[in-house]
Amino acid sequence: MYVHPKWYERHVRHLNDAITAMELGDDKMACYNAYVSVEALARGILGHNPYGDYHKVERLPALIKAVAGAEPPEEVQDCAKCLERSAFSESGERCIKCAEVISNYLYIFLKAKSHAADAFKPF
Repeated sequence: MYVHPKWYERHVRHLNDAITAMELGDDKMACYNAYVSVEALARGILGHNPYGDYHKVERLPALIKAVAGAEPPEEVQDCAKCLERSAFSESGERCIKCAEVISNYLYIFLKAKSHAADAFKPF
């Protein structure tokens, strides 16, 4: 995988925290952690420094578009807008489902990036 391990750890940890919060009935915390999980994955794929790059402020839809290199499918766009709008509210279950939709979409590009790098390895 070609994502800094810290970004991947943040992605997984926050998604797990989102699920835990939803199970405890804390929708606000579930939505916040779902948002942070997806943001960490996108920033990792883009190669941002996990310990810096604080000057790079981008909205979630822009991060996803930057990973894809084009407009993502409507379902992904809707989920990105939902997570951004609902970072501290909404239904925890809806936020987690949106995080899964976006994560699955971003994993496509992570896999493609990994396969492209492997294609240029010497035999």
